[in-house]
Amino acid sequence: MPSITRHLAALALSMLAVQASAQPTAPFRFESLATLDEMQAFVRTHFPPGAAKDDLHRTFVTEGSGSLRLHPRQPHVEKYLYDINLCRLYVWRWNISADYDERGRLLQAYVNGEPLHASGPQKRQGGTLADSGKAKILKLSRPRPEASMGEKALVYLLLDGDGDPATTDDQVLAGGGPSRADPANFGKMIAYTDVDPWRSIFDGDPADRIVDYAGSCPASK
Repeated sequence: MPSITRHLAALALSMLAVQASAQPTAPFRFESLATLDEMQAFVRTHFPPGAAKDDLHRTFVTEGSGSLRLHPRQPHVEKYLYDINLCRLYVWRWNISADYDERGRLLQAYVNGEPLHASGPQKRQGGTLADSGKAKILKLSRPRPEASMGEKALVYLLLDGDGDPATTDDQVLAGGGPSRADPANFGKMIAYTDVDPWRSIFDGDPADRIVDYAGSCPASK
């Protein structure tokens, strides 16, 4: 009798496990992650090297409604953009980018230009570009007029390795941005250095839309 009881208990647990695994997971939403740390942890955990491109598309484009952009010069490189207007104080950008191999398997994932996996490609080094003898440093800005009550432009420094802004694969930038997508608490200032402009919060590619902040906006002073 005890053996039958144990068997039935094991069978019940097995059925519960199957039911639990069959439960659909909630679709990904960019708004569910409020900080850079959370997004970095999410991407690092869910998309290790070797992850399928289709899985990233499903998460960031199909479910998350991010805007897919292919790199204009580098094959197998793309990004997913998502912009949030934080109560007209700041336009927050998620720029998730990825390098794939010819089979569509992930080599490296980036959050706002910062690489996540030690085994994949890494950032260009500004010091190396500066040694060319032709390098220039330019002070530029990314207009954000939608932030009509706050930061209407994002200022950054661009290091151009050959001094020609038209050739963009020898450029890195330095700039800053908040750590939280929350108009009531922007967190701390994050310094971005040696970041590829195309992968950054400063890049000029527009998202398909700018989404209004879904939470409560702080009262105007």
